[in-house]
Amino acid sequence: MRLLIVEEEPGIALVIEEVAIDAGCEITGIAGDMSEALELGSEADIAIIDVRLGDGLTGPSIARALFSGFGLGVVYFTLNPDLVENPEGRAVVTKPASPERIVDALSMAAKNARTHREQAHLPLNA
Repeated sequence: MRLLIVEEEPGIALVIEEVAIDAGCEITGIAGDMSEALELGSEADIAIIDVRLGDGLTGPSIARALFSGFGLGVVYFTLNPDLVENPEGRAVVTKPASPERIVDALSMAAKNARTHREQAHLPLNA
């Protein structure tokens, strides 16, 4: 599965990247804000998104845009899960998280993305 990481903290992004690569993911990019995430979204199957980035509480907006525009599965990554009002079947991982919890959430997001793409008749990525 191809993963987009949306996280402005380089150290956290690196940890997610290492965990995801160990789990067999291909990293398509690391975005630090909404603009970069939307630029890189078409290359991924799933995205792990920090809820609060430097440009504000944009994680949910990014998730909606990536889901509706590209059919990406989404994992919210946050210190405060209460900021995610309606995850719509998306996984929520609370920081700090174990590698196993991150991998489980990525797997769930990939499954949700595949189901969405099949229902919406979108292309299934390899």
